[in-house]
Amino acid sequence: MAISTKLKKRWDVYPTLQELLTATQNLSVSPFGLTEEGLQDFRGIKLIGERVQVPLRNGYMWENISKPLHTSLSYADFTGSVWQYFAIEETDDFTPVIDHVVFDESMFQLSAYAICGNGATFLSCSFAGCKYKWGDFIGATLKDCRFTQIKKNVRLKFNSCKLLENCLFSGEIHKALFGYSNLKNCTFEGLLYDCSFEGVEKIGNLRKGEIIPPEKVDNRMDGVDFSKADIIICSFQSFCYLDKVKPSKNNCVFKVTDEFHNYLLTAVESSDSPLKEKLIEYAKLFYAPHTTIPYEVVHPNNFSFKYPEEAELSQQLYDFVCKAAEATGCRVK
Repeated sequence: MAISTKLKKRWDVYPTLQELLTATQNLSVSPFGLTEEGLQDFRGIKLIGERVQVPLRNGYMWENISKPLHTSLSYADFTGSVWQYFAIEETDDFTPVIDHVVFDESMFQLSAYAICGNGATFLSCSFAGCKYKWGDFIGATLKDCRFTQIKKNVRLKFNSCKLLENCLFSGEIHKALFGYSNLKNCTFEGLLYDCSFEGVEKIGNLRKGEIIPPEKVDNRMDGVDFSKADIIICSFQSFCYLDKVKPSKNNCVFKVTDEFHNYLLTAVESSDSPLKEKLIEYAKLFYAPHTTIPYEVVHPNNFSFKYPEEAELSQQLYDFVCKAAEATGCRVK
C-alpha cells in the first residue's frame, strides 16, 4: 500500500537534511510520535543529502558532501522513505544495529555502498516493495527479516553477508546475488530467475580436482525452503551443496554424479525424440559432473522462459533429467 501524500508532506517543515536530523535527534525520535503499532513514526521521510559538481579534465562528476550518520535504529517505521546521497555508516569501533524497523516501499540511492553500514545487523526488519538504486547489504547479519513484494526490476545484492537466518524472500526475484552469504532456514516464494548462490568465497587456489566438503563451506544452504518457489536458470556454484534444502514440486534438485549423467545420456540416446541431437548437446553442456558444482536445479521452463519457441525442448530435457535423477537416487526430496 503506497504511502499517502499527507504523510510525505508533513516533513516539508524541515527543508534540509540537517534540520531533519536535528528535529529527530539523529533519527531516534519522531516529532510525529508513534504509529498505531507503537513504532517511531518516520513514514514518508526524505533523507536527501547534498551533492556538488567537481570539475574534471573532460567534464565533471558529482560528489556527495553530506556527512554520514553513525547511529543505530530501533522500533521505527520508515515506510515510503527516501535515502538519497546520504547513508548510515559504520566506524572503526561502531557497527549499526537495525532492530524492528519497517522500510517498506523505501528507495535507497545511498552515498555509500552498504545499506546502514558495512557489517550492520538487521533484526526483524521489513523491506516490502523496496527499490535499491545504489545500496547493497555488505558483510551484514540479517535475522527474521522480510523481503516481500519484490519486483522483477529490483536487483538485490547480498555481498559477503555473515548470516541470513529465518528471512523471507517473496515476489519476482530476478538476478539477485547472494554470493557465499550464509543462508540458514530462509524461505523463498514466487519466481527466482537468474539468481546466484555460492558455497565458498574463493576457489581460484584449489588444486585440480580438489573438493571442499560440505562442513567447510561458508554457505551450507541449511534448511532453505524453496517449496513455494519456481527456480529458473539460477546458478549454484563454488561448492554450493543443496542436500539440506526443501525443494519445490516444480523443480528437480539433484546431485550431479557420473552415474546420473551416464543414465541421462543413455536415456536420451535410446529415445525416439525428434529433438534427440539437441537434447544430447544440452545434457553434455549443462548437466555433466563438475568438481565445483555438486548440485543442479532444473525447471520445465529453464530454456523456454526467455525463448518460448524452445518450450518442447525445455520440457523434454526436464523430463529426462528428472527420470535420471530418480533412477540413480540423486534427486533431493
